[in-house]
Amino acid sequence: MQDSKVVDINVGGRHLTTSLSTLTKYPDSMLAAMFSGRHPVAKDKDGRYFIDVDGDVFVHILNFLRFGKMPPPERAQEVNEYAEYFGLQELKAPVTEDFEKVLYGVWKMKLPDYQSQWEYVKRKLKDLYSTFFYIRVSRSECRYMRAAETVIPEDNEVINIIDFQFNKSILLNLLAVDLKRLNIFTDYCLRVCPGCGCQEAMRFKIG
Repeated sequence: MQDSKVVDINVGGRHLTTSLSTLTKYPDSMLAAMFSGRHPVAKDKDGRYFIDVDGDVFVHILNFLRFGKMPPPERAQEVNEYAEYFGLQELKAPVTEDFEKVLYGVWKMKLPDYQSQWEYVKRKLKDLYSTFFYIRVSRSECRYMRAAETVIPEDNEVINIIDFQFNKSILLNLLAVDLKRLNIFTDYCLRVCPGCGCQEAMRFKIG
């Protein structure tokens, strides 16, 4: 087969097109063995070469073979497993700590009393009686507070509000991470105080 040949592949149901030279770039890899003619490769009903792996991960393999591009940190672990499987040691990417965990640690250092506030929220959760609820942070001495009180929208649902009387946006971020572990997810975030932006609220959905 000529190196410039266009190759259609079916990777776990995802249809991709590349060149033979890309797939055989590293002669000692499994891909080179598969597409050099040394080993038979199964084809799907449309004649595409079939590779039985996740196409969304395999596309990072192709990007590396084409451009030398390493995968993003959040996909590094998955791509490393494929690099091992296909014999592409050149692709092995450093696996960094989960980005959210890194941010969580940074935020927590800036709010040393966070644990007591998290315990307060957990106690308040027992009193909620709606699918949705809000957590609001605001500075009680703000002279714009009356106008800022509209941060919670008027609607037909029963409104549950957990209030904190100081302005710490970081608190909302930390709570969002911990609430997600309880199957409670961020619905949207509001920041309305017209004078200084001191008041923010985040709406959460249970389940």
